[in-house]
Amino acid sequence: MMIQRDTGPMRPNALAQETVEAVRRALQCHVRSTDSDSPELRSALHALAREAREKAVPPEQLLITLKNVWQSLAEVENARDFNQQQRTLQRLVTICIKEYFAD
Repeated sequence: MMIQRDTGPMRPNALAQETVEAVRRALQCHVRSTDSDSPELRSALHALAREAREKAVPPEQLLITLKNVWQSLAEVENARDFNQQQRTLQRLVTICIKEYFAD
């Protein structure tokens, strides 16, 4: 069963739905493949972090968005190896934080 998260109305500085959907698609490809660091995923996370920084979205809101997208994936929800999924999420969070604070 998928849980729908209500993020409420979009604030003026909220992330574009297209950017969030691009991250969702990249994450879906990532969890379905064995490629641990695909260029598409890095590119999507970079775009998400850059947009968040440009729109003055606080880093904690960026991470909430990333985690909500991650947890909404059926592949993650149905995963058998919870520890592996948590390690992957931690790595994604690290990438996102580095991208957000990059020069």
